[in-house]
This record gives sequence, C-alpha cells and structure tokens, in this order.
Amino acid sequence: MAISMNKNISVIFLVLFSFCSQAQEDSLQEILAAINKLEVKSEPKCYATASRLEDFMFGTPLDNEARFAKNILQKELIELLWQRASAAALKQKESVILASHIEEAAAQLFTISKDDKGHWQLKLSDQQSITIHKDDKRQYASIAYSLRAVLAVQQDMLVNFESDLLPLSTLAIDALKNTLDFYTLAALKIADNKAKINDERLVSTTNITQTWQELLATEPLNENAKTQDALASGFDYSPIEPTLLLQMADIKLDAYAQYNKVSNQLFLRNLQVYFARVTWPKEKAESDEIIKVFGELVADFSRELYLGAQQFAMNDGQRVIREQDIYKYAQQFIPHKINEYEDALFFPKLPEEQQTYIESYDMDAFRDAGVHWQYLLQGINNDEVQLYLEPDPFAAELLVENIAQYGVLLFRIAGELVINDDKERLKAEFLTAAQEVIAQRTALHNKVKPDEKRKQSIGSSNLALSEDKEALRFTEVSDLTGIHYEHRTSDWLNRQLRTFIRTSETTGIITIPPAFGGSGVGAEDINNNGLIDILLLGGRGVALYINQGDGKFKEQSDDMGLSWERSSDDMPGEMRQPIIADLDNDGWQDVIITYVNDKHRVYKNIQGKRFEDVTDTAALGGEGLVGGPATVFDMDNDGDLDVYITYFGNYLKGDLPTLTRYNANGSPNQLFENLGNFTFKNVTKGSGVDNSGWAQAVAHTDLNNDNLQDIIVGNDFGTNGYYINQGNNTFKEISKRLNTDKPSYTMGIGIADLNADKLPDLYISNIVTMNKDETYVLPNEDTRAKFNADKLATMKVVEANDLFLSLDTNALKYENSMLVERGYSSTGWSWDADFFDYDLDGDDDLYVLNGMNEFNVYSSKNPYYQDPNGKEMADILMPVSPLEKNVFFENNNGKLNFVDESSGLDVLSNSRSASFFDYDNDGDLDIIVNNYHEAAMLFKNNVEKAKRNWLKVKLIGDPKQKVNRDAIGTKLLITLPNGQTIWREVRSTDGYMSVHPKQQHVGLGTANTVDIEVIWPNGKTQTLSNVTSNQELEISL
Repeated sequence: MAISMNKNISVIFLVLFSFCSQAQEDSLQEILAAINKLEVKSEPKCYATASRLEDFMFGTPLDNEARFAKNILQKELIELLWQRASAAALKQKESVILASHIEEAAAQLFTISKDDKGHWQLKLSDQQSITIHKDDKRQYASIAYSLRAVLAVQQDMLVNFESDLLPLSTLAIDALKNTLDFYTLAALKIADNKAKINDERLVSTTNITQTWQELLATEPLNENAKTQDALASGFDYSPIEPTLLLQMADIKLDAYAQYNKVSNQLFLRNLQVYFARVTWPKEKAESDEIIKVFGELVADFSRELYLGAQQFAMNDGQRVIREQDIYKYAQQFIPHKINEYEDALFFPKLPEEQQTYIESYDMDAFRDAGVHWQYLLQGINNDEVQLYLEPDPFAAELLVENIAQYGVLLFRIAGELVINDDKERLKAEFLTAAQEVIAQRTALHNKVKPDEKRKQSIGSSNLALSEDKEALRFTEVSDLTGIHYEHRTSDWLNRQLRTFIRTSETTGIITIPPAFGGSGVGAEDINNNGLIDILLLGGRGVALYINQGDGKFKEQSDDMGLSWERSSDDMPGEMRQPIIADLDNDGWQDVIITYVNDKHRVYKNIQGKRFEDVTDTAALGGEGLVGGPATVFDMDNDGDLDVYITYFGNYLKGDLPTLTRYNANGSPNQLFENLGNFTFKNVTKGSGVDNSGWAQAVAHTDLNNDNLQDIIVGNDFGTNGYYINQGNNTFKEISKRLNTDKPSYTMGIGIADLNADKLPDLYISNIVTMNKDETYVLPNEDTRAKFNADKLATMKVVEANDLFLSLDTNALKYENSMLVERGYSSTGWSWDADFFDYDLDGDDDLYVLNGMNEFNVYSSKNPYYQDPNGKEMADILMPVSPLEKNVFFENNNGKLNFVDESSGLDVLSNSRSASFFDYDNDGDLDIIVNNYHEAAMLFKNNVEKAKRNWLKVKLIGDPKQKVNRDAIGTKLLITLPNGQTIWREVRSTDGYMSVHPKQQHVGLGTANTVDIEVIWPNGKTQTLSNVTSNQELEISL
C-alpha cells in the first residue's frame, strides 16, 4: 500500500472520514495542535524519557504492565470527564465543550487550590487532601502524557463510529489535560507511598489500579465507557490508510525541527563517531551507499515491528494497536532491558560478549533529528504492506522508540564487526552483516531458559530485645558531652561556588561541578589512655575532641598542634578526609588530612601530647588539585602503611564531567609507598590504580581472601573501580568480572560479611538523578555536563543504593541483593553508609546518611554565602532547602529492615560522614555524625540496658614480621557456642571519609565465651579458646 509522504494530508483525512462531522474533525486537529504547541516549546520527549520522569517523580518506577494500565486508566478517566462535560454542554445548548464544562465535571472528583508557597492542594470527594509540589506539576505538564490520552479517546471515537459526544474547544483540551495531570500525579504519589510501605521496588498493576479507583471513591471507572479495549469482539478488519499516524508523525517532525534544529552534517558525524565508533569511508559513493542501506534496513525493521504488533492486536480482537502489543513483539524482535539511566542492554540473557550496551545519550542523538519517525513512514510506505489497525498515541511513541534503539544498535554492531575484521573503515556490507548478527542473537536469546533464582541470605541472630525496645536505641547527647562543632565550607571555596557564567539577570551556570562533599570524621585513641577521641573536619578548621573519661570531651586542636591556616588568606582550607593511623610504627596514632587546592597535611603524634607537622617531608601533593577520600593500607605486606589518595575532577581549572557512564577526565588518583620516617614515594605510574573517574569514595579490603588488601574506588561520574592486588605493587581492575560494573554516582562504600562466607559484602551508596529542566541536543559521550544552578535545584534524585553479596561460587563474583527493606522514608542522596552491631546481638546493622540537593543553595533564587566565622553577609538570604532523614536498618529475620523514628537516628539533616565507637566504655557503639553546613551530632547508644555481651579486641602487629603495628588488613573470626562465626577486618577508613577505631568491637548476644582466630596479613594465624565476654582484649603477633 503506497502512502503519500506529503505533509498536507488533510485531503486524505476528509475523504476517509467524510461521515464525521466537521466539528469532530476540528476537535481532532485541535488536540494535535495542542501536542505540537507543547512539544515545540518544551522538547518532544521520547517514550523512554517520558516514562523515566514518571518513575523519578516520586521515586518508585512503574513496571511495564503498570505503565500500560496507567495509560488505559487515563483514557477511561478522560472519557468519563468528556461524557459529563458533553452532557453539561448539551444542557446549555452549546455545540462544543468549553473549559467551564470540563472544570464542572472535574469538580465532582476533586478541587484544586494553591498554598502560600505555590504548591497545589487537591481535595478529593472523600475530603482526602494531597499536596502536589509546584515543580512536580510543572515538569509533568511539560510532557504530553495527558494530551496523548485525550488523542487516544478521540481516536477510539473515530474508530468506533458510535460517539455522540460533543467536540472539545481549545480551552477545553487545556482544562482536560490539566485535570488529568493533577489526578495522575496524585495517583502516582500515593502508589509510590504504598510501594515503599510494602517494600516493593516497582509500582505494580494492582497498586496503580487500586490507587486510581480509590481516588475516584464511589465513581465507577467504566461509567458508560466505550473505549476500544471494551469493544473487542466481532470486529471486521479491512485495509486502512494510517491517517492519524501520519498526522502524529507530521507534528512530531515539526516539533523536532523547531526545537532541536539538527543539521544533517551533525547527525552523520554521530553515526560515524558515536554510533559505529569507526572511521567513515572517504569516497562519497561508499558513504551514500551506507546511508541508503542503513535506511532500508531500519525501514524494514520498522515495517516488521508494526506488522508483528498489529497481528498481536488482531489476535486479541483489538481495534487499535496497544503499547503492550508493541512491547511484546519488540521483546521477541530485539530483546532488551532499559535501566534507570534510560540505557539499553540488548540480549541480556546471552553471555556478556554477545550483549550490547547502548547509552541513552546515543539514542537521544538519533531521535533528535526525528529520523525514527521518518524511517517508520518509509517502512509502511509499501504497496505490499496491508495495514488494518493504527497504533494508539502511546503505542506510536513506543513504536518509534524501538526504531531508534534498533538504528543505534545496527551501527554499533556494524562498527564492532569492522574492528573484529581488522578493517579500517565502515562499509555498507557491515550493516547487512550486523542485521544478521542481531537476528542470530535474538534467536539464541529467545531459546534461553530463565535462570533459576539463587536464594540469597543474610545471617541474623534474631535475638529479641526487651519489650521496651524503642527506649533502648539512640539519644543525641552533643551538648551534654561538650561537642560543639558546626561544619562550613572554606572561605575560598564558598566564594568560588558563587562564581557564575551569567546568562541573564536571574540565571547563571555554575562554573564548577558539585563541590558539596563536606568533610570527614574520625574516632581513635589519640593519647593511648584507652578512651576514644574525636576528630572533626570542616572549612572552619579542625576540631580534636579529647575524651575526658567522665562523659565529656575537650577541644584541643590548637593545644596539640593540629590547627593550620593558609598563608594566602590566613584561613583554614577545604579539608576532606581524615586518616588516623600509626604511619611510623611507633605505637602512636598519626594524622593525615587531605585538602582541596592545598598540600595534604601530615602530622606525627609525639607521645599523645602534641603533633608535629611533617607535611613537607611526606610530600603527598595536593596543591592545585581537588583532593578527596583517601586511605592507608599495607599494599606490599612489608610492615608499614602506604597511602592512596583519590581525586575529583579538577574544577579549579574548569574541568567538567561528560555524559559518558565511564568518565575518565578527572584527576588521576595517586598511590604512595611508605619508605619510613614519614617519607613517601609516588608509585602511581604502572600501578594500575591511577583511576580518573571523579572519585568520591575509597575503601580497602581483601576481596579474594589472599591476605593482600585490594582497593575499591567509588566514582561520582562513572563506573566504580575494583582493583585486585597482584602482590607486586600493581593492581588489576576486575569490576566487570565481579558483576559490580554498573554505572553509578557513588558516595560511600560500606563493608561487612553479611552472609557468613568469610568474604566481604558491599553496600554502595549511590544516587541516580534526572535533571528534567536541562536539555542536550545531539548529545554524545564527549558532551560536557551542564551545571545550571537553577535547573539543578529542581533535579530529581531517587534511591539507588546497591547491596552486593558475595556468591558461593568457585569464581569471585557479586550479586545485587534485594535484602534491604525500603521503608516509608527510603534512602535518597546517600553519603556515608556503614555497618555496625548496634544491639550487640552478633549480626551487623546498617546506618545510611542522607544529604540533600545542595544546588538549590547556589541557584539565583537562593543566593547564599557565609564566611567560616559564621558571619552572614547583610544582603544575602539564607535558603530553605529540603533535607532528608538518615535511615537506619536493623538486621533481623534474614534481612536489613527499615526502622522508623524509634531508632533515634532518623534525624532530618544534611549528613555526610559518621564514626562508630564506644565513647563512654559501656560496651555498645555510639555514633558521631559530621553534617554539611550543620552542627555535628553525637548519639549515645542505650542498648547496654538490655544486658547483652560484647568483646573489644585490639590487634598489635609486628613490623619485623611484615605486619604493620596497627594490624590493618588483619581478619578476625569469632565463633560463638552456637556455631555462628562473626567476621571482622581491620581497616583504616570506611564508608564516606569516615574513620572508626581499629579496635574491633563485637556483639556476642547471650554468649559468655567465644573462640577467636586471628588471620594476619603475613599468613600466620593465632587461635584463642574460651575467651570470656565483656572485656577489652589485646592480641599481639
């Protein structure tokens, strides 16, 4: 069937639907015009981006079936409102539905008002009230979700030939869209809360359907409904011309052309450089042949996808092609999964070497020219093609989404074939071969049987506390103990954060990426008196609180020589990571503090009385760089501690991350070998750990149980690095082999053995963001990320933390576990995340610190500056920013379970780092939290009232036997009488810039005696039997 490609297709429309009234035709055109107007103004969002915004709106994604159900529910509600508005208009003898008629119909369901902050209040017929944030409404309304539902109902009327409803005026269409936007947001918000409470990772069909009906209260969803889904039987299929699809394509192509203004030259560059990733032929004839063959192949795919989905719809007796028809056939045609970044993994059931991963920005670049719509039209413009059904508007969007995915996939595989054949340039024949490869992999994929789900487990003691459990948790005691420290960003960085590239009177683009990491905290016995002291860092300066032994602390940083000021401005610098460790093996804890744009300071502990500044001797660098998390460990097992310092991208020079999932344009991390006497040698070159992925976290642990400490680097703008120590001062990156190479924006790394296999399990605190208000035209992996403060202030952030459990297999591998409850207050922008046994029952619990979107502090709407001494500038307003509660998870019944406000730890704050230690020597672990631009908080653990048993073990290494005196890297296995074994490892740093005491604290539950095995880094082991509980034990090598 040949289809005219002329944009002026109104003649075809009039001939085909001559039996419709002119008013109904005008109504259809008004709806199409409304979609065009919206998408020209706010960008013609693709199906994936539109779906992602719904998923990010409140935090819980919809599963595919729930999304399909939601769209059907939207159609049914539109029809209900349309029916009532039409009846009201007829009563008033109107020939068209006005906005007032829609508003009258909507008022039967809910009323809308604005509060004094501009947020929307929806009051439902049952008097339930729901608040919709003004930015949520604005962002949701920028995508044509509701207009597509209106168009779908209009389509059903035209297909059924039975509608007697009046047509919609332009303003009525706007009112209908506005009503459905509000109603859908309310339903999504409530469904999200239900999912969190029920510990569900996805909004299910049942959830969204029940929520939708509950909001309607007594209103039936299908009141006189005549949608096409309810009229499936007895339909006589005849060939059609897809008039409405042509019109949808017409307005889409117009919107792409007006919004993106993409040139053919730029699009062809992307085909070569970013899609195929190989060199383009020099000869024009060869280049033209590639474009011709590519167009034919994608058009063929488009036609097959359309016809396959059409057959599914006809088999079900449908009158239009639905989303689920497109989805079902596409999964058989090009099986793939879409992740939270909109990236696509093709052939996910096949071995890794046969999978293809394509980032969303490449598919965005393909769509920006609108060519996916053009290839669809080309595919169905064929005399031999018989079309019997049109796709509904939702299905049409998903149809072209799959076309765009296929187009990039075809070029990507063709490029791989060029490289595999050791050819220099792309040729058309490789595209044909790529089509065959896709077909072969699809056939293999469809034959793969689903893997049996491996049962994951977490060891839990399941010891119950007393009935007064809530009273036994944590109490904030900062004032009582004398902890008075408030974090501030350093003066110079605060000033630089206020530097904008001004684009208008109200809008600026930040010249540096986010620098809101804050500072770390450490807890350790500085003066060897058996009491744990506290070290807090921030732009106001260092604070060293010495434990007085009477429940009080005394700040003594000046007295002990830890205070330092920059010579350039006589102010403290931007401090990041504290490290407290015995660097020279003399039995006293020394200190390293990393900085941004200053030398990393190193201090030698002089017998617990004062510190000597040995920064220049150590020469660890740092000037002109953005230093961050750091750690010390004995990389070569020679008996002393080496230093590893990670770096962020150098925003001092204006460096910005790109959109790639594998950013490598940050400053390389640095590895230093300890040569003794506080001298260090930079041995980064050739070590394999010069990761340049914008580091925000670092940890060391023995991943493969070979007594060598390995390194984990958590990157903010890229994939995390997992480096296995090769034993010769070199490391090998194996994240892909470990199954931990997912794209992440990592802030913290928590380590514990949760499944009792004597291997470390990992909790990675991440964020996944969506900046709906920012746009990129023809983006690619080299496109620099934008940091417009006003747009970033409304960025969506969703929970994305990962619990990686080690697998019980011969090969070292991890699996992402769901054995962490979501809870009503789920994790959001998480920073430090650490394990500790808060209730002394012998299993590890988890505390996750949440921060906030700090960009709104620096947007033009919230100008903010405060100097390190706390003096506000007179003409500056303090922002009111949304904070997030910290989240506490208790290990119980084989799962990390969310604990509500009864924990005493769910503070509404902007937290960054935390240390766990027993400040009052009562046998349980207390917590010190360093917040961002807020006061630090000390929490006292009250679980000692439960009379649980415990053990503290301090290990002392022997440098002469190649074990550092701090015993960092040593493992403890504590076996209880019931056979339970508790794993501990001595580490210098944890989580996010946090330092815990190296003395190992172990909860024993009701056990009175235990057996201990010590595994030293040099391979030697020691065993102790029948060790009594409730004591501090010292074990020397």
